[in-house]
Amino acid sequence: MTTRARHALMLSVLLFSCSSGTGPTAGVLNVKFSSLRSDDGAVLFTVAGGPVESVEAVSGTVHRVQIDANTLRVVITGNLSAGAIARVRIADMTQAWRYTAAVNQVAARSTYVARDPGPYSITLAP
Repeated sequence: MTTRARHALMLSVLLFSCSSGTGPTAGVLNVKFSSLRSDDGAVLFTVAGGPVESVEAVSGTVHRVQIDANTLRVVITGNLSAGAIARVRIADMTQAWRYTAAVNQVAARSTYVARDPGPYSITLAP
């Protein structure tokens, strides 16, 4: 084997070993809602930090609006309680640390009265 052929073979092996990674792995972030009340009926929150493939409510109904490529507004209605209320699917779990969520508005279940969103929080966790 010539030196040139040997170098070409080594380069091919090197390129193959560098490119044989599996690439991004999609996954789900659980949306955890913190509430001190037992009669919340709707929450509007924002997810930011990267693209979101889908949002699924654990129970209740979900509506979403894409604000820009990396920001999503989500409304979930129903019998909300503290704990996981939705699942957000993202394309690359290695980028999950970039995603944040914030409560914008909350409403009571039976009267639809708006509540101060201050005491509420939303977290995203794998």
